[in-house]
Amino acid sequence: MKKIILTFCFAVTGMLTGAFAQTDGISSDVRIFEDTIRSSYYIEDTIRTTSYVPNWFIGASIGGSYSMGENTRFGNFFDMTRPSFQIQFGKNFYPQFGMRLTLNYLSQRGRAEWSTSDFLEEWAEQDGNYDFSMAAGFIDGIIDFHNILWPNKEKRRFSLKGYLGMGGFYTFKFDKDKAAWLLHPTWKECTYSGVHHNAGDLLPSGYGYRVETKNKWYFAGHIGLIADYRLSDAWSLNLDVSFNGTDDAYNGMRFRRVYDSYVDIMFGAIYYVKDHDGNRRSVTREVIVKDYIGPIPPAPEPEVIENVHYNEMLQTTVSFYIDKTFVTDAQRRNVRSVANFLETHPNLDVVITGYADAQTAYPKYNMMLSQKRAQTVYNILVEEYGVDPSRLSMDYKGDEEQPFSIVNEWNRAVVFYIKPHDASFTPTVEDKANDIKLNRHESNRLNQTDSKQTRTAY
Repeated sequence: MKKIILTFCFAVTGMLTGAFAQTDGISSDVRIFEDTIRSSYYIEDTIRTTSYVPNWFIGASIGGSYSMGENTRFGNFFDMTRPSFQIQFGKNFYPQFGMRLTLNYLSQRGRAEWSTSDFLEEWAEQDGNYDFSMAAGFIDGIIDFHNILWPNKEKRRFSLKGYLGMGGFYTFKFDKDKAAWLLHPTWKECTYSGVHHNAGDLLPSGYGYRVETKNKWYFAGHIGLIADYRLSDAWSLNLDVSFNGTDDAYNGMRFRRVYDSYVDIMFGAIYYVKDHDGNRRSVTREVIVKDYIGPIPPAPEPEVIENVHYNEMLQTTVSFYIDKTFVTDAQRRNVRSVANFLETHPNLDVVITGYADAQTAYPKYNMMLSQKRAQTVYNILVEEYGVDPSRLSMDYKGDEEQPFSIVNEWNRAVVFYIKPHDASFTPTVEDKANDIKLNRHESNRLNQTDSKQTRTAY
């Protein structure tokens, strides 16, 4: 019988080990960016792979053990339940399967046969119990039911596990004085059935209960459930309930049954050990892939406007690098296009309006940045292309308005609005400048946006 149980446990363990495979969780975060240096858009795909880490663990538990020997059922349940202690070492090879070694110390309590209490009632309650100790060890195969029924979840708090194991235990530390008394019980000072009995007189032959007090090894097997609650990557709490079966004589007396059993209920904690990379239960790796998808489309060339609509925005814009106010050589062509437009339309003027994008810096700084951008374009038109200053007006919006809603970066720009020549326009530049006061650090930062050192970086 022992060989059959042993073979069965090894077979189940082998099948489970081969059946389960490591599971990975994969997530992806795809975003589109603008590379202003290369003047191109690119896709950035951040791929995160979460892999299960086969991890070692150690644990300790404390609880109670209830012997289910032939006579313990007649005793008080709490009196027959004795303390037990367990330490365990193991490894989870896959999310669904692991193995462990458990070492236990159990205080056990046996009970003499019930029939004697019919003869002398006080004896069974006060003297019929006897104590001994056990040291047990088991090798268990553990199955995680949650990870079998559902995909492995990295941060799952609760999981229910089952296990099947084999091993043995050693009985020792029998109460030999009590065992000797059980074998040859004596009367207490009393009168029973009209006969007076002195304390210490032996009971009639056949009313003793033989307890085997020799220390001995026994083969055992058990099955159980573990309710596991994850506190962190390093720690978890668990409730372990097991049913243990073994030879009938483990409690000191072989009776009519072939096997006896006991139940353990234990509460404890488990600590998960780091691997050589510092991971305990899982590891997340990131791979960033960039894929350039095409150039940034250039600002459209201005069209000759024959049917002019006042307050309409010219199609020509002047774009700027982030937090910068200088105009690049490529953008100067757009400034020249505006100068050509004014030359071919002498009855029209333009309002030079500066902007800043809403996702960079903050409103007060962006307002001053947009003013400086408008002033830079104004200076180029007047000083380099000879445009009459009376045909130019300036305004700036900071990030209060965003003329380009499709791409945020396009709002780092100066745009041009058409107005009739000599039409009244109330400049807002000085009014806004009086309302905006930058501190010393902010002013220095703004003054550095058009320095020669900054330009050479582009």
